[in-house]
Amino acid sequence: MLSNLFLALFLALLSLQLGLYVEMTVVTLIGCGLSVLGGLKLFAVERPTWGLVFVMVASVGFVGSELLEDWAVEGSWVQTSSLYAAFLLAIGVYLLWLFAASRSSNAQAPLERDTQIILVMGLVLLLLIPPPQATVVSLLGIPIAMLSIAGMLLASMVLLADRCAGVLMSRLLLMLPLFLVVPVMLVLLGTVQGPVVAALGSIFPDSGGYSNIGFSPYQRLDASVFLRPSTSPVMRIEAATLPSRYLAGNRLVRLDANMVWQPPLQPRLFLSNFDAQSLPTGELRYPIDNHHAVAVNGAVQNLTIHSLKRDGYIFLSPGTHRVTGAFSALSKDAAGVWTPAYERGADRRWRLETGGDSVPQTLNAENLQLPEFWDQSLQEKSEEFLGSGRAQTVGNVLEHFQGRGYSLQTNFDSTQPFHDFFLNEKAGYCFWFASATTLALRANGIPSKLVSGYMVHERLSSQLWLVRERDAHSWVEWQDDSGYWHTVDPTPISINAFFGGYDSFELSTWYHYLAGQWQIMIDRILADELAANVVRYGGLLVLLFLFVREYRRVAGKKTGTDGKHRQWQKLWQRFLSNSKLPARNSWTASTYAENLPASWPAASVLAVKEFLRSYNLHRFSGDDERAIRDVESALEKCLRVISRPHSKARSS
Repeated sequence: MLSNLFLALFLALLSLQLGLYVEMTVVTLIGCGLSVLGGLKLFAVERPTWGLVFVMVASVGFVGSELLEDWAVEGSWVQTSSLYAAFLLAIGVYLLWLFAASRSSNAQAPLERDTQIILVMGLVLLLLIPPPQATVVSLLGIPIAMLSIAGMLLASMVLLADRCAGVLMSRLLLMLPLFLVVPVMLVLLGTVQGPVVAALGSIFPDSGGYSNIGFSPYQRLDASVFLRPSTSPVMRIEAATLPSRYLAGNRLVRLDANMVWQPPLQPRLFLSNFDAQSLPTGELRYPIDNHHAVAVNGAVQNLTIHSLKRDGYIFLSPGTHRVTGAFSALSKDAAGVWTPAYERGADRRWRLETGGDSVPQTLNAENLQLPEFWDQSLQEKSEEFLGSGRAQTVGNVLEHFQGRGYSLQTNFDSTQPFHDFFLNEKAGYCFWFASATTLALRANGIPSKLVSGYMVHERLSSQLWLVRERDAHSWVEWQDDSGYWHTVDPTPISINAFFGGYDSFELSTWYHYLAGQWQIMIDRILADELAANVVRYGGLLVLLFLFVREYRRVAGKKTGTDGKHRQWQKLWQRFLSNSKLPARNSWTASTYAENLPASWPAASVLAVKEFLRSYNLHRFSGDDERAIRDVESALEKCLRVISRPHSKARSS
């Protein structure tokens, strides 16, 4: 059938796009090969049941976490999003399986359910998966995804092929206007694809490392980045207690005339595995200068942070003096942002050790620099906070700003927004409070920096915390007379009302709670190499066993059903052959009983009706074995009666 051919081509095209997307040629080759074999119907394949689908879904997690990370191209998104890649491949396998198990349908019959599922799910994949750049051509300035158009065309031909035999080409010509507007539709789909993908959260891999909260490769920070809050998860933290509510991402010192903070002028720092201590777990522990201590000689605390994004940055608590993880190198840029070089296939997580002896830092003139727009009015306002010492001055500044109003809705003078916020004491959000505090301290001779990162406040359990995009925050660090740095937050406490306005769905909270608990359990198991191998390969064997057992059960059940069906057919054919009644497929047993020949003897009529009554009663009963025996017994009695000499005349 032509529709079967076009459906095979459609699945081969889908396999091509999947293979290009995950950057694995083997996916395309296997997918195309299975499409051809499924179309030829060389052997019978059972349709996937819910049990088989469950085993396949369970296998997705195993393949994603254990195999794809090792098989993926070095540096590809599959390496860091292997679970999502495995999910896409599982959908592709499911569609190929449905195709191989589908039956050939009548051209006049409605499109069968399996074909509908294949077309719908396949088209959704083609439209949601970004087309490989090599398959996109520009026509009159409009980017055209050739694979998507070809997929739509093949899907249409599947629907038309067998139902328009002889007039297929003329029907396709009628659809030509539709295909001419496909490029326009693709442009519209591309326009809405971004918001749709963003709404789905972190399921889909990011194409770049840019983040809306200031942690971009340019390391700039302006006020607008805090105006796009989202409940998208960023990090999950394992710690019984937190040494600090803050996780620093970057430290900025220069504010330009456009109210954009810039990093300091300092060289990059690079730490290799030669600078680290090798641990028995295979991880490396890197020492970090602890200039930003919460307290001198504080107790050492540990916390493990799991990144739920793919931007490659790590965030540190104030007072961190060691960072441990599966990365071969660790580098810090001018803005103080740390970026690890993760081992191939390693989880994106790091462990912090905070506390211990802090390290003082010499004075840097950049930490006292005021912006060009600083004038006498701002200086006089700042000097109102001057105290007897640095600590008292900091306290006066905090008391002032923490008593003001918090709001994301601001109406500052566009020509002098900082003056309007600072002098007229208008409501603002963290960026403005942190900026004003940093500059007010500098105006009083206290070195200070603006810090951008996250404020941790969402607790999932006694040892689990969750950080979301909405938790992006900025605060201040100031330096005392001895050279030690301290963390302060001038943002009013009313910021908690803002967090409450961006609560996440309860389902999302429960998901991350369960995911965190699961990760803790897995980490404990995998801490022992022998236990890790037992779980890894034992899990694979269990999944394989469950799949084989379920498939054999389905195939055996069908074989048993087919065998019993043949037994019933054999009984019926034997009855028709001996009774010399005509074979009418549309007649039921009751119809035969009502249309027996009038010339038959009464005994023969009674015996045949008794058999038909027994057949009608037992044919669709639940106990097939006993039903067949009872009907066989009734047939033997019937045949003995109609085969007697006096009944020879029944057919005359």
